[in-house]
This record gives sequence, C-alpha cells and structure tokens, in this order.
Amino acid sequence: MALVLKLAVAALCGAMLSAFLRPNAPVFGILTALACGLVILYAVMDPIGQVFNALSAFLTAAGISGEIYLPVIKAVGIAMIVHITSQVCRDAGEGAIGSRLELAGTIAAIAACIPLMRQVFALLESMLL
Repeated sequence: MALVLKLAVAALCGAMLSAFLRPNAPVFGILTALACGLVILYAVMDPIGQVFNALSAFLTAAGISGEIYLPVIKAVGIAMIVHITSQVCRDAGEGAIGSRLELAGTIAAIAACIPLMRQVFALLESMLL
C-alpha cells in the first residue's frame, strides 16, 4: 500500500511537471513523462519478481511443468511492455506507431504461445486416440 501511494505521488508530480514543460518545450515534456514512467517501472521490479517467484513455486508444487506456464508468462510480459510503450508513443503524439506496436505485440504474444498450443493439441490427440 505504501509503495502504491509513493508511486501515485511520483506519477502526479511527473504528470504536472510534464504538463508544465510541454507547451514551451514539447521534447522535455515527453522526456519527463518517459523518465517518470521508467522510475515507476523500476520501483515495481522487486514486487514483480516476487510475484513470478511465488507463481512459479505454486505451479511447481501443483506439478505443472514450466513448459505449460512459461508461454503464458511470456505473453503477459509482452502485453505489458507493448501496452506501456504504445501509451508512451501516443503521449508523444505518435498514435500510428503505438497502434503498429500493438499489432506487432499481438503477433509476438501468439508466437510465444505456440509451444503451449502444441501441447494442448498433443493432449487432445492423446485423449481422442
């Protein structure tokens, strides 16, 4: 809870500074927003690692192999990176680049899940035969 409050305050300060700089120096406004976003992402790296470690431990204890859950984690990671980056592109006034990035991210997420799809089809085949 305390981390979220600190990050919210940092985000508000960064947004106000960016809004203040943008009319006179658009480049510095965008760079300020980008720097604030990177600081926020850096601050949550440890909790993200804790979540992935706990999830991995739960799935291993349940007897689920990494071949099943790793593609899903990769797809979620791709989605998060693409979403954040496309929003930065939109903030910079480059909505078309953000949209193309989202399309590329969708394709990359599907490609990351191909091993999982193969396992699902193999399971279905073994059940039907």
